[in-house]
Amino acid sequence: MKSATLGVAACLAVGFSSIGWAQDLKATHRLGDHQIGFDAGGTYSHYTLTVTGPNGFHASASSRTSAPSLDLRRVGAFDDGTYHYELTAATEEKVPVRSHLDNGRKGGPDTTAGVAVRNVSTSGVFHVKGGAIVKYDPAAREDVRRRR
Repeated sequence: MKSATLGVAACLAVGFSSIGWAQDLKATHRLGDHQIGFDAGGTYSHYTLTVTGPNGFHASASSRTSAPSLDLRRVGAFDDGTYHYELTAATEEKVPVRSHLDNGRKGGPDTTAGVAVRNVSTSGVFHVKGGAIVKYDPAAREDVRRRR
């Protein structure tokens, strides 16, 4: 029984530690009545903002040079509820590609060629109530749970 519990704990530890691998985009979200945008806190490029919500709501915006924003009214109909956002971007930092695949050429794979741009992301939630975005406050949600 102890080994099974230890195995489950190890799997959870690995799963939780991998959640934040690419989540180091330093951007501050800006919420308006119907719009979500970001102030990027670094040198990034190739942004993609994705927002999902109730009843199959899905919207995205991209930009090569600055953090995009989305006006929910312009996307189409949206309902009250919880919405999830994710902003991804690429850094100027280059990381070596460590592929050892044989490319079929004489001399085998070239380990000196190829670099990949590192991707980063941030994500979160916000709520829509009465047709407008309201700020999500996790602490307030905890207070409501405790009162029940």
